[in-house]
Amino acid sequence: MGTIVLLILVWIAVGVLVFTQRLRRFVSLSMSLLCLAISLTLTLALLLIVESRQRASIVRQMEKRGETIAAHLAVVSTKSLLTYNFVTLEQDAEKTAQERDVLYTIILDRDSRVAVYSGHDEKQGMVLPDAVSQHAAQASTMLIQYVPHTKGAAEHYDIAVPVFVPGNPDKWGTVRVGLSLQEMHREIAQTRLQVLLLSVLGVASSLVVAAFLTSQAQRAENVR
Repeated sequence: MGTIVLLILVWIAVGVLVFTQRLRRFVSLSMSLLCLAISLTLTLALLLIVESRQRASIVRQMEKRGETIAAHLAVVSTKSLLTYNFVTLEQDAEKTAQERDVLYTIILDRDSRVAVYSGHDEKQGMVLPDAVSQHAAQASTMLIQYVPHTKGAAEHYDIAVPVFVPGNPDKWGTVRVGLSLQEMHREIAQTRLQVLLLSVLGVASSLVVAAFLTSQAQRAENVR
C-alpha cells in the first residue's frame, strides 16, 4: 500500500514538473506575443500620428502659399484699382497667373464685376454667378474656399482677398487666386508611402525581436 502511494506521489510530482515546464514555455510564448502586439500597436499608432501631422503641415503650407500670392497681388493691384488702370491690372494678374500651381487670377472692381480674368478677356465686366464667386465677392476678410474637381475645373483652392484703402471702410475690389492642389496631393502621397515603408520596417523589427525573445526563452527552459 505504501509503495502504491509512493508511486502515485512520484507520478503526481512528475506530472506537476512537466506541466510547470509547459506552463513556463506557454507563459514565455505568451509574453513574447504580448510584447509583439504592444510593439506593433505603438508603432502603427506613432506612424499614424506622424502621417496625420505631416499631412496637416503640407495642407497648411499650401494654404499659406496661396494666401501669400493672393495678398501680394492685392497689394500691387490697389493703386490700379483706385485709378481704374485696367492695363496694369491685367499685366499684374497675368504675371501672377504664370506662377507654379496658379490656375487663374481674377480681380473684381468695387461693384463685384470682373476687371481682369486671366486668360478670359471675354468675362471682363461680368458678375460671376457661381456660388464660389459670390462668396468671394462678398468676403470682407481673406477667404479660402475648397473647390472640388469638376468636369471643367481641377480641384483647387480659391483664395479671395478684399482690397481696402487705409482710412476708408469701403471695399474697392477683390483679388482671387485659384491654386491647384495637385502638388499638395503628390506630397501627401509621398509622405504616406514613406510612413507605409516605416510601418513595414517597424513590423519586421518587431517580429525579429519577438522571435529572438522566444528563442532565448526556449533555450533557457532547455538549459533548466
